[in-house]
Amino acid sequence: MTITELKKLWSAFGGFPSNSDDEIEVDFYCWEKGTYRFDNLHWFGEKLPNGLAVDFNLL
Repeated sequence: MTITELKKLWSAFGGFPSNSDDEIEVDFYCWEKGTYRFDNLHWFGEKLPNGLAVDFNLL
């Protein structure tokens, strides 16, 4: 998956609801409802060569 594709996925993920336990409330991409939201963040970080902060300009 390219960085451009990951950015599109990240943008879509940002709009998904999570509950008070930080679990996503709907199925999204390869994750099922109830997945801990921060597991998704780690997945993105692992896919990006320089991590979320650098590749997605989150600094």
